[in-house]
Amino acid sequence: MLKLHQLFFRQTALLFALIFLVGALLGYVLLRQMEIGTHETMLRHTLLVLEKDLQSLPPEAFSERIREIRNATGIRTTVIGSDGTVLFESDRSPAGMENHADRPEVRRAQSSGWGASVRHSHTLGQDLLYVAHRSGGRTLRLAYSLAAIKTQLLGLWLKALLFFAGIMGVLFWLSLRMHRSVDRDAGTIRAALDRLLEKDFEHIPAPVHCCRELEEIARRIRKVAKKLAKRERQKAKYTRKLKALTQRQSDIISAISHEFKNPVAAIMGYAQSIRETEDIDPHIQRRFLEKIHANAEKISLMIDRLALAIKLENRSFAPKKSRFELSAVARNVRETLLQKYPDRSILLECVPVELEADRDMIEHVLMNLTENALKYSEDPVTLRCTFERLEVIDTGIGIDGEDLEKITKRFYRVERLSWNNSIGVGLYIVKYILRLHDTDLEIQSRPGEGSVFAFSLEKMRVREERIVGGA
Repeated sequence: MLKLHQLFFRQTALLFALIFLVGALLGYVLLRQMEIGTHETMLRHTLLVLEKDLQSLPPEAFSERIREIRNATGIRTTVIGSDGTVLFESDRSPAGMENHADRPEVRRAQSSGWGASVRHSHTLGQDLLYVAHRSGGRTLRLAYSLAAIKTQLLGLWLKALLFFAGIMGVLFWLSLRMHRSVDRDAGTIRAALDRLLEKDFEHIPAPVHCCRELEEIARRIRKVAKKLAKRERQKAKYTRKLKALTQRQSDIISAISHEFKNPVAAIMGYAQSIRETEDIDPHIQRRFLEKIHANAEKISLMIDRLALAIKLENRSFAPKKSRFELSAVARNVRETLLQKYPDRSILLECVPVELEADRDMIEHVLMNLTENALKYSEDPVTLRCTFERLEVIDTGIGIDGEDLEKITKRFYRVERLSWNNSIGVGLYIVKYILRLHDTDLEIQSRPGEGSVFAFSLEKMRVREERIVGGA
């Protein structure tokens, strides 16, 4: 493996030499095209001036005029007829000259007005730049020797080459200084990395991979990076676990303490009233006992829901699928809720649909969604089931957009609905149960207009072919 200064001089010198040669060749080609383009533009302007000049002269004076231009500028001038016959020529007599109709610049000029080409002239034995222009019934053509262009080009190219060589020399000198500085600082970087391995994080130079001197630095940097990355990953992992566990415990304690507070306080209040009142009226005593029983049932229901949520989260609860009629489950849910809410109305719009699913789970889903609709709406609630989907529709207070994505999370409760004694796991359980049946809970809601809670029945519905096959 080469050392730094050897690697630099061999590779960098070769690179600069290649850049210099390629730049010189490209520069020559580009300058040549530029020069030809510049002279073509000059010849076009000259043609326009010549056309105006010849228009003011009689035809017998054309020969003398174009010879004067030849002597003054060195530009060869030819006047060609519409059939390609040479009418006037500045360098020789037109008599005996070949027909010029097949010349490329003449063909282009006669078809489009202007024509140009670079080619070898057999008449003069040299390369020329031709520019032709059709004017009336004749074509004027000017020719300029490429030898003159090459002479001008060579001088310009040499100047550009010297300028480019100067720039390359400066860049070479700057690069040499930069690489020498890197070589000089390699020992300092190694010492800094040693301090880094000793938990001194003040100096962390970037690794470089190019030669023997810096290979050791790269190896040490990889070692340090691996060590620090592993430590950071472990730290982040433990921190996430700790935060999740702490947040989970905090959510459970907060939700349970908040939701159990009201029913427990009611039970204690009614029980204390019965105990401290000796001659309590039997009717009032019975009413108090009913209140105690109702709050105890509420606590029991919250405990059952919490236990179910924990089972679902621990994946210790699997659906027991069977075939049943969805409309029968919907009617049962309606009758149960109307007993609990006798002053409310539940509209049932269901077609006969047979499902293959866990009946108790699906009944729990319908019960939860319908009861939520009754709680948050004073108008009739619609329970609608078709062959494709089931919908629970209400025209109640609706749900804000910022709460839509959160209400199915565990222990989440909408702040403005805190009056409702909910532990915040109802929709979480619904969502989980539906996922166990390969479908998802869909929620559409607008504040003040109502909500639609729905899910697809495609994966649960027993299709006709399956029924026939089973029979």
